[in-house]
Formats: sequence, C-alpha cells, structure tokens
Amino acid sequence: MTAAARLRAEIDAVLADWAYHLDHGQLDELAELFTEDALFVTGGLELRGRVKIKNRYLERTVVRSTRHIYSGLRVSPIGGDPEAAVAAVEDGTARPIRVRARSTWVNYAANAAPPVDDVGVYVVADFDDVLTWCADERWRISERRIIPVFRDLARAPITG
Repeated sequence: MTAAARLRAEIDAVLADWAYHLDHGQLDELAELFTEDALFVTGGLELRGRVKIKNRYLERTVVRSTRHIYSGLRVSPIGGDPEAAVAAVEDGTARPIRVRARSTWVNYAANAAPPVDDVGVYVVADFDDVLTWCADERWRISERRIIPVFRDLARAPITG
C-alpha cells in the first residue's frame, strides 16, 4: 500500500467512526475523535473543544434517529504550515502532522425512535475537516466546518 493510500484509509476510518458513533448515540467515543481544543462550525454555530461539541448533541430534547453517509473523500497534506511538520511512520516513510479532508455527506434523520416509517434527507453538506496526528498516534479532527448544500429544516434536531 502506498503512503497516500494508507493516509486516505486512516482518515476514512476516522470519518466512518464519527458517523457510527453519532448514529448510535456513542457520544463519549464521538468526542474522543476530536482534539481537546477542536473547532466545530456548522451554520452560524461555532463551538470550541470536545466538551462543547459533545454537549451540542446532549441538548437535543427528543429522541433522534440518524444515519450519516459520505463519499468523495479528498485528503491532502497541509503544506507551508509550521504545525504541519512530518512524522516518521514505522516503515520509515513520512507522515504529515496535519491534513485537510473534504467530503460530501448525506444525513437521513427523523425526530423519532427507530424504526421510522418516514425516511427523508435532513441535509446534504460539504465537510471541510482538518485532522491532526496526535501524540497517542491517532488522527483526530482538529477543525470541522459543515457547509450545507441542501436541507429540509422540518427534519432539523429539536433542542431546548
């Protein structure tokens, strides 16, 4: 496997974990996918840090069923950034410290417990992520910007 293919697979795994943990209500595991000081931006909402990101999902006042699907993943090392130095991989190849990952997501959602008879898309959005290789040798999301392309506000989460 080439270094580029390995990098893409590693980032793909983080994104898949985010979708799985969110869709299955595993918010502690979801929060661990972010750096301690991560920036999360969606619409007009800007959150900083794992605790605030996790709390965003805890604020929902009704049961919510979701499934997140994504495609079109593009991963590129961030160059020219002093924080984007290179780390060594076991086989001696270089690993960027920070990468940009862009993807397109579809979120099926309903404010009801499963099984839900009415299937609909809440949002189709572009995700612009920055992931950082951390000291514990894991990729974590250090910045996430969600840019809606299409949405059905009737399917939006209900918060208190």
